Amino acid sequence: MITLVKKTKTAGLYITLAILTALAMGCAKETPPAEEVDLTQAEDLFAQPLQPHPLSLAPEDVVATVEGEDITHGQIVQETQMTLMQMSQQVPPQQLAQMSGQIYQNVKDSLIAKVLLTKAAEKSGLTIGDEELTKEIDLISADAPEGSSLQEELAKNEIDIGEWKENLRGQMLVRKLVEEKTAAATDATAEEAAAFYQENIDRFKVPESVSASHILMTFTPEDTDVTKAVKKKELEKIREDLVAGGDFEALAKEHSDCPSSQRGGELGTFTRGQMVPAFEEVAFSQDIGAISEIVETQFGYHLIKVTEHQEEGIRSLADVSKQIQGYLTNQKKQEVLAAYIDGLKEKASIEYRKPDLDAAAEE
Repeated sequence: MITLVKKTKTAGLYITLAILTALAMGCAKETPPAEEVDLTQAEDLFAQPLQPHPLSLAPEDVVATVEGEDITHGQIVQETQMTLMQMSQQVPPQQLAQMSGQIYQNVKDSLIAKVLLTKAAEKSGLTIGDEELTKEIDLISADAPEGSSLQEELAKNEIDIGEWKENLRGQMLVRKLVEEKTAAATDATAEEAAAFYQENIDRFKVPESVSASHILMTFTPEDTDVTKAVKKKELEKIREDLVAGGDFEALAKEHSDCPSSQRGGELGTFTRGQMVPAFEEVAFSQDIGAISEIVETQFGYHLIKVTEHQEEGIRSLADVSKQIQGYLTNQKKQEVLAAYIDGLKEKASIEYRKPDLDAAAEE
C-alpha cells in the first residue's frame, strides 16, 4: 500500500500500533537509529511457550467475540504478517518462524484490547471536535506524495473519504481516552534512569564498527584470467586517480558495479562479521580516508575507503539518560494502561473460540 495511506492508518491507529503492540509484545524490536540505544528485550518473546501454529485456519474463522464484535483469523494474520515483516530486518528467518505463533497470540490480545478501548471511548463522554479532526487530517495530508493529494490517494485505494474521516475520528477518540487514563503515570526521573543504566550496563555496549565506501569490479561466470586481469588493471588506474586526489563518490558512481554506486559507493556502518573476511580485514585495519590496495573477494575486485572507525566501548550515562527516561516513562504508562484494560476485560463479554486446528490443516 502506498505511503500516504499507511501514514493515515498509523496516524489514526496510534493506540493499536504504538501502545497496544508495545503492551502485548513488550519487546517487538525495531532497529534504532545509530545514535540511539536499544532498550528492547528480544528475549521476552520466548518467555512464554509457543502456541500451536494457527495459520492453517480460514480467514473468516472467528477466533474471539468481544462484546458482540467478532475478531477473525484473517484480521489477526494480517497484523501478524505486518509485525513479522517489521521484525525481519533484525531477526533470522528461523527465529521468525518459531516466533510466529506467539506473535499471533499477542496480536489477538491487542485486537481484543482495541475493541474494548474503542467501546470504552464511545461511552466515556469524550469527543473529537471538527477542529481537532481537521488538524489531524492536515498533518496526514502533508505527507502526501509530491504531485498528489489525500483525496487522490484515498480514491486510488477505493476508500470513501467520508467513512475514512469518521473512522479517523473514532481512532483519535481512543487515543484521547488512553492519554487520559495514563496521565497519572509520573515521568521517570534522572535517578531512575541512572539506576536502570547501572543495572543494564550491557545494553549500552557499542561494538566496534566502521563506515566505509567501495568501488567494485564484479566477477561474472564468463570471466577468464585474462578478463579478470583487464578489470584489475582498470581498477588500478582508478586507484591512481583517487590517490592523486580524485573524487571517490564521483568515480564510484561512474565505475562501480555495486548498487551502492548510486550513493557514491557508500556502504553505511557495519560491525565485524557482517562482511566477507577479506573485505572486513582491510576495512577494520586501514586508516580513515586512505584508499586501500585492490582487495579480491568472491564478488570481484574492491577499492575501500573508510570514513569512520568506532572502537568498542560503553555509551556514557550523560549520552543516554534522556532516552532512558523516555523509555521508563513509557513503561509506566503501559503498566497503567494494562491495569485499565484488565479491568475492562473483567467486566466485558468475551467468548474465545478454539477451532479444530487439525481439521483446518487437513482442508
